[in-house]
Amino acid sequence: MRGGTVVGFALYGRHLSHFAHLTSYEEFLAAFGTPDRVHEDETYGELMGYDAYYWGSRKHVKWDAWDHRVGLVNMGDFEGNTGP
Repeated sequence: MRGGTVVGFALYGRHLSHFAHLTSYEEFLAAFGTPDRVHEDETYGELMGYDAYYWGSRKHVKWDAWDHRVGLVNMGDFEGNTGP
């Protein structure tokens, strides 16, 4: 919310069941397209997932590399969604 106006929203939890058919990062990329920026999320040298940013649609999608699923979708005015 900014000035009483919704400027973004997030999808998580059971709302992501729509993407349950995506079971690999390659399938994820085929469905969502090539992101404008990708950040690899690593902890102690282990790949946890990918943060994919799509600037034209102001979208951030998190791919969970451990559970092989979409873990979060942010749309709107979130940090990273608007380009460099």
